[in-house]
Amino acid sequence: MNRLFSPPQLEMFSHPVTGRVEEAIAPNFPGRIYCMASYWPAKFYQHHCTNSLVPGQPCKVVGIEGITLLVVPL
Repeated sequence: MNRLFSPPQLEMFSHPVTGRVEEAIAPNFPGRIYCMASYWPAKFYQHHCTNSLVPGQPCKVVGIEGITLLVVPL
């Protein structure tokens, strides 16, 4: 099986970590956060989330899908 085109794996963290929003995140619009000493693409973990996160706001990182961190508002 060719893994090059397989869908990204979803991995949930056993202990959430805190990140800081660098580029706004809104429902269906991914953004970017600073977390674990690096910048990461990020999107909401819950697809039905109606909140938005603005630059400078903290967020909780609960998992990763491919190279995109999954976040929830604090």
